Amino acid sequence: MDRLIQGAIQVARRVGKGAAALALHYSGARELLSAVQRRAVGGRRILILSYHRVVADFAQEAKRSLQTLNIEQRTFRRHLEVLQESHDVVSLEDALCVLDGTRQAARDVAVITFDDGYRDVYRHAFPVMRDLRVPGIVYVPSAFVGTDRRLGHDRLFAALRRMKARGIGPMAVGVGNPGERWLIDVFEGNAQPHVALERLIARHPTPGLLRLADALEVGLASCRAPEGELPMSWEMLREMDAHGIATGAHTAEHTVLTNQRLDEARREIAQCKAALEKGLKKPVKHFAYCNGYYSAGVAQALKAEGFVSAVTTEDMPNAPGADPFALKRKVLWEGSSAGVLGLYSKPLIACQFEDTFGMLAVQKPVMGARPTNFGTAERAGAEQAISAHG
Repeated sequence: MDRLIQGAIQVARRVGKGAAALALHYSGARELLSAVQRRAVGGRRILILSYHRVVADFAQEAKRSLQTLNIEQRTFRRHLEVLQESHDVVSLEDALCVLDGTRQAARDVAVITFDDGYRDVYRHAFPVMRDLRVPGIVYVPSAFVGTDRRLGHDRLFAALRRMKARGIGPMAVGVGNPGERWLIDVFEGNAQPHVALERLIARHPTPGLLRLADALEVGLASCRAPEGELPMSWEMLREMDAHGIATGAHTAEHTVLTNQRLDEARREIAQCKAALEKGLKKPVKHFAYCNGYYSAGVAQALKAEGFVSAVTTEDMPNAPGADPFALKRKVLWEGSSAGVLGLYSKPLIACQFEDTFGMLAVQKPVMGARPTNFGTAERAGAEQAISAHG
């Protein structure tokens, strides 16, 4: 019953948002609001878009992976075509020049980014961008490049979904404490797997979560990953770079740095940068915070390692003079442009690109700023307990 109610609420929200987008788009209010905001910020806005996987068949992938990370290739192409009508799509380097005032822009500018380095970005996004002559950047966790390892959040989601589908509790899987306590906590209120995953990532250190994934896969028997969910190779990254799609850093192990002690975060950042520069044979200067979480201490660590920018997942446009180590991004997936009937809606995605709903306070960004973590004995003990179980 709860799932039916949640589904009805989601449909109602989609219908309401889709209808509002139609009215705003065809009345001209969308363009008027954009002009007002540009005047308010004193110049052109910089829109940074974030995608994860670009897939051949969204419905098929939704059956076996986290659907909010996926967008179908034909929808992705439509996004870029609409974006080019209102924005100049530029490299991140060029966008940073607009931000610091060393370059003037005739229109709002946009940057295309991808997180996590999924193989189907090369298979399905790269051909579209090459065809449309659109630059971009893909942020990759260095320890996964050229391997068949799955990212921790994908492993956890698959395990959590199997637990939910089979009605299996944490104790039945035998993950041990504190893993059992973590799972009981995140499934509170009969939460769905994607909600449980969000809670795990937000509350617990990444090394502990990876050990939890190991334990769950032993207890549940791991399933085979979709081929496109696996990481790209060094050859793929170098080929994309040759066509204007640069490589950025996304930690070594896809680590949420604000959940780690600052000294651990520094090591992770340095390890990632060194590995990427060795594999790519060129400097790597741009960074993406995992889960969008950042702190003053982490930003300072990035500067010390020679990075010049870092992106969050705070859903807002960037104005000239913005902090290059707290750049805002709009995270998009297949459902981001699903209108009244659940089908692709050009007015809706145009409103997304113009931040129309943000200006009207219909949607509010989730802020990523966190305190700098100097470490606690309690967290270290929790990691050691899970490690001992493994």
